[in-house]
Amino acid sequence: MNGIARVVRSDSFRRWLVPWRKALNSLQFKASLLVILLVLVVTIVGMSLSLRLSSDALHESSMHHTRQWAGSLASGVARLVTANDTEGLVRTVNESLWTRGVAYLAIADPQRRILASGEAVQGLLAAATVDGGKVLKVASLGEPRLSHHPVSNVSYMDVTVPVFAESQIPGQQRTSRAVVGYVRLATDVSDVQAQLLRMSGRLRGISVGLLLLVALCSLVTLRKVVAPLNELSRTAQQLASGVMDARAKVALHNEIGDLAHAFNNMAERLAGAQFEMLRLNAELEERVQQRTHQLEDLAARDALTGVYNRRYFSDVIAREFAASERYDADLTCLMFDLDHFKEINDRFGHRAGDEVLTLAAQCIRQELRDADVAARFGGDEFILLLPRTSAAAAVHVADRITNRFLETARQKRPQIPATLSIGIASLRVTRARSAEALIHEADVALYKAKTAGRNRTIAAGVAC
Repeated sequence: MNGIARVVRSDSFRRWLVPWRKALNSLQFKASLLVILLVLVVTIVGMSLSLRLSSDALHESSMHHTRQWAGSLASGVARLVTANDTEGLVRTVNESLWTRGVAYLAIADPQRRILASGEAVQGLLAAATVDGGKVLKVASLGEPRLSHHPVSNVSYMDVTVPVFAESQIPGQQRTSRAVVGYVRLATDVSDVQAQLLRMSGRLRGISVGLLLLVALCSLVTLRKVVAPLNELSRTAQQLASGVMDARAKVALHNEIGDLAHAFNNMAERLAGAQFEMLRLNAELEERVQQRTHQLEDLAARDALTGVYNRRYFSDVIAREFAASERYDADLTCLMFDLDHFKEINDRFGHRAGDEVLTLAAQCIRQELRDADVAARFGGDEFILLLPRTSAAAAVHVADRITNRFLETARQKRPQIPATLSIGIASLRVTRARSAEALIHEADVALYKAKTAGRNRTIAAGVAC
């Protein structure tokens, strides 16, 4: 077993197996196998039907012959059975056994007691009697049955018919006569069975020859059909591997030839389309990148004010905080809050409140550098991140934003008393240990600005 396993795992065996596996998976083999199986099924069905019809015809003939023979014997022994003439019945049985084709014959009285019997082959009659061969089995009158004796290998057709008393009234119907006995006759049908076996053997021989002929013809025919398809397959593989000038060399004037011409035309168009596709792909990739950046920027911004949203700001401040600690640079966070914003909404409406929020966002954005990041932190709160900026410098930025906002609000909404409260926290002053802590320090400074009367700026640790 170990030697067989080593052979199976060896490279030489695998190389030997590759062409066989390829042949078994080929269209030619599968089509040939399908044709052979189809012919085999048709042949088997046809042979089975022929044998069945022949068998039924021969057996029907044998049953008819046996039934008529038994009826003739029953008519001939009716007087002997009525007279209980045992010697005459024995002579009739012996004479019948000399007749070719009789397997056994038994004659019984109305109580089925056997009056005379005989068999051509020892042991056949035992299956038709009971009580030690004294009583005849009577079942299915007039219906012949086919049986086989396994010891003597004899096939026989047996039938049981009643023996009617002879009528004393001229013209009396048979159905009015009494049953005076029974006759059971079996005829040897071994010749019929042998004939069926010979017929079966001839049909099998014809079937095998037909299958061999069909297999040879199918292999030759399908090889001619599949060869152009293999050429198309090789050309398609070359195209798939990048050889764009590969073309099929098929010069047939049939459907496969038309397929080859169509394939070559397709290859020409494919070669032209490939260059166009490469150009369009490069253009599309550039557009996708642009659109992706636009969508990313749109997803990071607040829909109302246009500044960044809180989630984006959280990512930015985390990166900037880490960079500031790494390079020992300052980082300042500003928290803005619109004073009395709820009263503005209540007195002038939410549309006016949204307009004030938008003005505040515009003023903040107009004072930003490229490195600065502004975001809407809450309902009426904004947050601003100034990298590499001290708290003192952030105070000046807050003053510019406040002045611009007050001037803009008076020009566009003079009836609305809009002001800003601002809290400032820088990394060097507060020594915050995290970005969240720096935001908290700015929020605490904003709270101090609001509790101190609003409309002012307070920086954590810096006098304003």
